[in-house]
Amino acid sequence: MSEFTSGNTPGFAAAVEGDDANVLWVGRHGQDLAATRKTTIVNTAVDAGNTPQTTLRGGNVLAIVDASGKANTYSPDANDGRQIAVGILEHHQEMLVDGVATDRFTQMLVHGLVKEAELVGLDPRARQQLGQRFTFDRETSPQAGVLLHPRGIYRKSASYTVLAADNGLLFLATAAATFTLPAKQNGLAFRFVQTADANLVIQGAADIVHKNNAAATTVTFSTAGEKIGSQVLVECLYTAAGVLKWLVSNLGGTTATVA
Repeated sequence: MSEFTSGNTPGFAAAVEGDDANVLWVGRHGQDLAATRKTTIVNTAVDAGNTPQTTLRGGNVLAIVDASGKANTYSPDANDGRQIAVGILEHHQEMLVDGVATDRFTQMLVHGLVKEAELVGLDPRARQQLGQRFTFDRETSPQAGVLLHPRGIYRKSASYTVLAADNGLLFLATAAATFTLPAKQNGLAFRFVQTADANLVIQGAADIVHKNNAAATTVTFSTAGEKIGSQVLVECLYTAAGVLKWLVSNLGGTTATVA
């Protein structure tokens, strides 16, 4: 079982209140397989979706700031360590002491069975980062290794609108096909391969980065004699703070036309 702390750093300090969050779920005989580690949450941490923001809700996804080694809430478009999810705040944490934002000494979950709907700030990339140590109650299949080891393969003989739920899949086109990308979410990734002598088109919305174009709408493989074996990896990521794009990598080495 995990241990709850007041949030005060070790030693004498003002008492603060705390309450539980329903983050964990249990297996047989009430086992939650939870493991925690002590951590200090930096005083600048906020919960942007809460009121007040200085009250961090249990279930917040946490990251470690490179410069300080302290925890902060996960921020997918950051560039200082906060973009790498490492744990989950199990309990509510008030960041103010006598009205002043203060470093708080607490614990974060680093392993266990967790309720996905109770997590704050979880996106597909954070889910992948945490997936080696946490089991989500909505997990239907592993999503690790989407680059070289897709979690599933589907054959498509016609155009298809890709879903967020298809994350981690490899699509084999067996005829001419246009794959329309879904709404952007940080961490979504798909692979597409053309196995027929036919066109392969990746369709975005002026949000594709490929071949000297940072705002492309389509990447098309239609060059005669180079269609079979056309293969791309498509990943959704932040190219700048607040800017999500689709990065298209040409794995097959065939000629791509970008528009």
